[in-house]
Amino acid sequence: MKITLKKIIYLIAFVGFTFSAKAQNTAVPDTARLTIGLDAGKPNGGFGNSYKFDLGGSLQLDAPLTEKFYFTANLGFDTYFPNNNVTSNPIGIVNVAPANMDLIPLKVGIKYFLIRTFYVQGEVGESYLLNKTAVYGLDSFGLTYGPQIGLLFKLPNRKYIDAGFRYEFQQSFYGDGGYNKMFALRVAYGLNL
Repeated sequence: MKITLKKIIYLIAFVGFTFSAKAQNTAVPDTARLTIGLDAGKPNGGFGNSYKFDLGGSLQLDAPLTEKFYFTANLGFDTYFPNNNVTSNPIGIVNVAPANMDLIPLKVGIKYFLIRTFYVQGEVGESYLLNKTAVYGLDSFGLTYGPQIGLLFKLPNRKYIDAGFRYEFQQSFYGDGGYNKMFALRVAYGLNL
């Protein structure tokens, strides 16, 4: 069974509309929130030929600008695990196992709540390549941006689960003017400040 991006978006939207139909007490208070989360991603395109998947963690601050708009600041750590088939790895050296790619992304953005707990978010920032020599990179920094959709699930005592799905673009570290693209999921535990 093939799951498409459109089906995932429809599912998240349906769940968001379902949760929005609950009583007023499920609304998200407009206070600052801090979340710590796990990130996982699947590179695609040419980047997917070189790396199988991404795992990492992130810390995000959401600060209210209005009742529905929030400013976000996100700091993370990501490790991309290589495709060990060195003959298909275009950035590798033949007969040399490719190394993990370790990054620290720093992004800022805007989060907008369409309904009580369903949001759309856009972020932009830089990713710092920690192991430039191990992956034979030419650049240390790469522009990173991406749209995201997600849901906040309210827990007792002013705590939340924040689940988001994004499609991320990351400037290539090889000076070719291209972008690394990937689908990513972030599941985070958050609390109001």
